[in-house]
Amino acid sequence: MRQMLGPEFVGRRVVVRIRLRDARPGRRFTDITGELIEFGAERWRVRPAAGAVVTIEPGAVVAAKAIPPRPVKFSEIIGLERLLAETWPAVETEPLGGWLLRASGGFTNRANSVLALTAPEGGLDAAVAAVEAWYAARGLPAKFSLAGPVTRRLEDELAARGWEARMETAVMVKALKDTAYEGEAVVSHAPSAAFLEQTGRGDAATAERVFGAGPGRAYAEIRRGGALAARGRGAVAGDLLAVTNVGTLPGLRRQGLGTEVLAALEAWGAHSGAARAALQVEAGNAPAIEMYLRLGYAERYRYRYRVRP
Repeated sequence: MRQMLGPEFVGRRVVVRIRLRDARPGRRFTDITGELIEFGAERWRVRPAAGAVVTIEPGAVVAAKAIPPRPVKFSEIIGLERLLAETWPAVETEPLGGWLLRASGGFTNRANSVLALTAPEGGLDAAVAAVEAWYAARGLPAKFSLAGPVTRRLEDELAARGWEARMETAVMVKALKDTAYEGEAVVSHAPSAAFLEQTGRGDAATAERVFGAGPGRAYAEIRRGGALAARGRGAVAGDLLAVTNVGTLPGLRRQGLGTEVLAALEAWGAHSGAARAALQVEAGNAPAIEMYLRLGYAERYRYRYRVRP
């Protein structure tokens, strides 16, 4: 277990072995397992799954390493997926047993895929055929969104039928604190024309319908020289703030603007009643995942798409 930790592991689940002050024969060390929430020269802090946060003196550490996250309950994944779907509503939806068919003219994978969380009625063959017909009628490829272990059996079935895997994505979550925001990001309840231009993928009208407006939506923007330099979207459903569309103009990256936008959205979400925030990031985007880990987000599960070839 010798591997030692660094600040980049904040937000990760770790096990830390420390030397006991009152060591006695047969009990010189103890292990502390939980989420690393603070790492510094003076102290480390670890939050166990149950019990109070433990403060650790770095000099007492014998060994430490990151470990895989605890298995996530199916009920948590299903609940989170449903809330995320509420914050990203498709233009057209249709239930099919335990599945939800979604279409939005091809704007984003999420809004044009089947949210498959529980079993369909009538058997898999009939349900898949109905999905293929529904999307074909709209000129769209048939596509499933598959949430990790919850949909493992369905994914295996689709893989056996030749459906192609696309875009593995990590869902990361953090607890929110109700703190005031005093930075330069400006938050409004509707997307600006510049926001839609940067994020609409050439279809601003559909993007505006999916994004939504009003009290349950927030659009954080930082402008430089009159241009939209950094932006992000927040949407609240239940106790969840879903953060999407965080981005910075290429020439202005690595200046902390994205972090500033995220802080503004988190403060808005907490003030709007959200107890936690979630965001989705492509699994191959290591720099973004590392940044979110530093900001206190932890991966809960992954999902990916299966597309009919």
